[in-house]
Amino acid sequence: MKGSQTDAKGYALKLLGYRARSKREMIERLQGRGFDDECIGTVVAFLESSGLINDEALVSDLYHHAVENKALGRSGIRMFLSRRGIPKDLIDAALVSHTGEAEEKAALKFARRKMKTLQRYPDDVVKKRLWGMLQRRGISKGIIYRVVNSVLSEM
Repeated sequence: MKGSQTDAKGYALKLLGYRARSKREMIERLQGRGFDDECIGTVVAFLESSGLINDEALVSDLYHHAVENKALGRSGIRMFLSRRGIPKDLIDAALVSHTGEAEEKAALKFARRKMKTLQRYPDDVVKKRLWGMLQRRGISKGIIYRVVNSVLSEM
């Protein structure tokens, strides 16, 4: 393998300069760079002890980003957090607090934004496209139904 702990630490800090990362993401990136497991373990332990890697804090930030900015539903949030390397138990804990009300609000905001480009189409096309967009975001069917009907009635 290559590099020293100093090189690995420098690379890890560079990565954290771009955005926050989970423990798993950091390990994968360091492995991808060819650092050995002992070196990676030491660097990750240093980052955790100094608070630079904190999966519990990261899950909270990512959860709010997924709901407010990405308008993701329950399953979409689960997939988003999983891709970012968040452990399953932390994902489950974050989703316990997830309410359908927040999901519906985010879905409605997303659908209204999309209506600006969909207005010129017939209602049946708009309904089909909105349904698909919301479904791909992991929004539940009941909420999709209410949101699509609400947005179509506003038109």
